[in-house]
Order: sequence, then C-alpha cells, then structure tokens
Amino acid sequence: MRTVTVLLIALLSLPALADHHADVPVGDGAFVALMVQAKDPEAYIAMLKKNPAPFQAIGSSVAGACVTKTGHDYPGQMFIFNGFNSFEEAMAATDKYDAMKATPELMAIREVQYNVMFKPLKQYTLEPGFERLWRLKISNENLQPYVNKIAELETALRAAGHTINVGVFQPIGGGVHEAIHLRAASPSTAASGRILDEAYAGAPWMRIWGEASALVDEVLSDNFEQCEVLYTAE
Repeated sequence: MRTVTVLLIALLSLPALADHHADVPVGDGAFVALMVQAKDPEAYIAMLKKNPAPFQAIGSSVAGACVTKTGHDYPGQMFIFNGFNSFEEAMAATDKYDAMKATPELMAIREVQYNVMFKPLKQYTLEPGFERLWRLKISNENLQPYVNKIAELETALRAAGHTINVGVFQPIGGGVHEAIHLRAASPSTAASGRILDEAYAGAPWMRIWGEASALVDEVLSDNFEQCEVLYTAE
C-alpha cells in the first residue's frame, strides 16, 4: 500500500518542532494540487485516465482527483493532485508543466483557478474515498498541539472500528486562497455517515475532537469530496 503524505509545516514552525520530541512527526513527501472548475468533472477525469502522459512527464509518484460534493464555492469545483517523494521533486514539477498552456481539449473542458503545494503535518495514508475537508485558521503556537490531537483522534476512531485516514496539511504557495487543511477520508458515504451518527450520539472520542477544536481560531470552509487515484507510477 502506497503511503503518501500531504500538507506542510510552516517554515517558521520547524525550529519549534525540533524541541518537542513527543510531538507527532511531520509526514513524508509533498503534493501539488491544481484547483479547477470543470464543465463536466466526470468527462475531465475520464480524459485524464486515458492519457497519463502529463503525470509521467512531471515525475508524479501518484495522481488523483477530488470532486466537491457539498458546499461548492462554484459549479464543477474539483482539483487534481500529484504526489511526490520530496518538495524538491514537487517544485521541479511546476517547471515541467504549465496548466495554463495545456492542450486545447483540456482547456475546453476545465478552467484553472490556482496551483498550490501541500506538506503533511502528520503521516497520512492515501486511500481516497468519500472525504470531509475543513480549511482552518490555526495560530502557529497551536498548530503542533492540534496535529498531536488529530493523531490521537485518528487512533481513537480506528479503535472504535472505523476505517479512516485523517490528515493535517499546510499549504505552500497558495496565495490568499488556502489555509490549514484537515482531511478525513472514509471508504464510502455510508462509512462517513456512521462517524457522524456516533459523533452526535456522544461517542467517547468526541472529547478528543472537542480538545482539538478548541485550538482552532476559525473554520473557513467545510466540504465533502469524492476522491480517487488516477495514476500510480510503476
């Protein structure tokens, strides 16, 4: 199973992390995400599946797509992600492909919004499915404690019988568009719904969620997405 991690630690936070040996370690690798507005997300994804050459050309280890299902900012909201083993590879990829100079076929089916890189703040297993994504405003001093709490929450959810991967990611080069990501990936809509049912029924792990939420300054957005892998390097 391929483990890839997403979203990153603010550069100013790195020295502080080194002083807290009990903290959850930063995850491996990096992602580049291309946020787009697609006229027909399914047709766009089908086109990419048939033509993996762009993923191969930029040296992607894994690539996929996430289509927003609830809380859209605009119709056809989705993004394409490419996973890399390092930021060196991820940043080099931005020189190898310009999304604004794509083929006429791609230009006709989607409109680019922006590009952004992410680094995982904790280890994250990439098993796409039905996923809830929060964009969060968290102060630098609360960021690592928040990551620690989310790691504790993930462990508790799995112990309660849920199949889930929870990640915290920090954007790099996202302009004014991005914030800290919290992503909770379940294998299906029903699996995600069961977690919500337990939460509202007062599951014991909700205590950890409450402690983590107390470290958040503001919830900027809250969406559900359907995600899938489109390409994996051999």
